[in-house]
Amino acid sequence: MPSTLSREHFIRRAGLVTLALTSFNAGATTLVNWLRPIKAPMDLVVPPLVSLAFAGLFVALKRRPQHLATTMRLAVLVSLLALAAPAWFYTWQAATHPGLRLIETYPPVSALLLALLATTVIFLPPRQAIPTLVLCWLLVAGPVLGYLFTHPQELHSARGADLVMTYGPCFVMIMVLLPVHRGLAGRIRHLVDERTRMEAMVNRDALTQLYNRRFCELVLQDLLARHAPVALLMFDLDNFKTINDSLGHAAGDAVLQAVADCCQARAPRDACAARWGGDEFVIVLPSMDSAALQDFADQLCAALAALTLETTPRVTASLGMALAAEHDTPATLMQRVDQAQYRAKHQGGNRAAW
Repeated sequence: MPSTLSREHFIRRAGLVTLALTSFNAGATTLVNWLRPIKAPMDLVVPPLVSLAFAGLFVALKRRPQHLATTMRLAVLVSLLALAAPAWFYTWQAATHPGLRLIETYPPVSALLLALLATTVIFLPPRQAIPTLVLCWLLVAGPVLGYLFTHPQELHSARGADLVMTYGPCFVMIMVLLPVHRGLAGRIRHLVDERTRMEAMVNRDALTQLYNRRFCELVLQDLLARHAPVALLMFDLDNFKTINDSLGHAAGDAVLQAVADCCQARAPRDACAARWGGDEFVIVLPSMDSAALQDFADQLCAALAALTLETTPRVTASLGMALAAEHDTPATLMQRVDQAQYRAKHQGGNRAAW
C-alpha cells in the first residue's frame, strides 16, 4: 500500500542499522585484538560479547518491530556496560600498578561514548534521555577524568588531553544541543502530523471516512505491479435508490455511513476499504485466498443484512469477488469483479458471487 515513510518506521530502520553496524564493528574489533602481539584480557572479552549481544538485539527487533523502545533501551544498557567496564578496569589497574599508565593501556574507545550519547538522544524519550546521558558520563568518563586530574604527567600528554577534551567539553556540547534537538524533533513531528492530516483529507471520502476511489486505485495498482497476491471485493446496496427516493438524502447518507462502519469493523488491518462512488464500495484484500475471500464475503453480506437503522428498511448488498491473476491489470481485475457483482444482483441480491 503506498504510504509515506512514518517517523516510527524511519526510527525502526535507524535502530536496525545502528544494531547491525555496532555488531559488525565489535566483531571487527575482536579480530583486530586477536591479531595484536600483546593481548589484553579485557579487550578479548568485551568486544565479542558486544557483537553477539547486538546481533541478538538485531534479530529480536527484526522479528518484533513493535518492541523498538525496549530493544534500544537494552542496546544503550549493553553499550554502557561495555564502555564502563574498561573505564573502571584500566583506571583501577593504572592506579594500583605504579608501572602502568592509563594513557598507554586504555583502549581507543573514547569516541564510542559520543556514539552512545547520540544513540541515547535519538532513541530514548526526553524524560529518560537526560538522566541516562548523565549516568553514562559518570560511569564512563568519571573514573578516567578523575584519574587524569590526579596524575598531571598523564593529563598533559597528547593522549591525556585528547581524553579530557572528548570526555569533558564534548559532553557539555551534547547537553547544550539536546534541547535544540528536541525542539527540532517536535517541529518535525508537527509537520509530519500536518502532512498526515492533509493526506487524509485528500485520500478519504468525506461522508464515510473510507478511502476514496483515487487512493483505492493507487493501492490496487501498487499491489498488482509488485505481483502481490490480492483479492478484490465490490458491492453495492440492493435497494439504495428506493431509500433515497422515499426517505431523502439524509437517510441515504446515514445508510452509507452505517455500511462504511460495518466494512471498517470487519475488514482485515491490511485491507483497503473504499467508497467507489454512490452506494458502491470496494475492498482490496492483500494475501487472501479464495476460501478466505468467500468466508469474508459471506460474513460481510450477513452483517450488512443484519444492520438495523431507524426509519429505513432492511439493507442488503450484492457482492462480487475476484482473485488477481498473474497478468491482471487494475482494469481487467475490476472488470471481472464487476461482472461477478452483476451475477450476484441478477441472482436476487443479498449474496456474494464469483
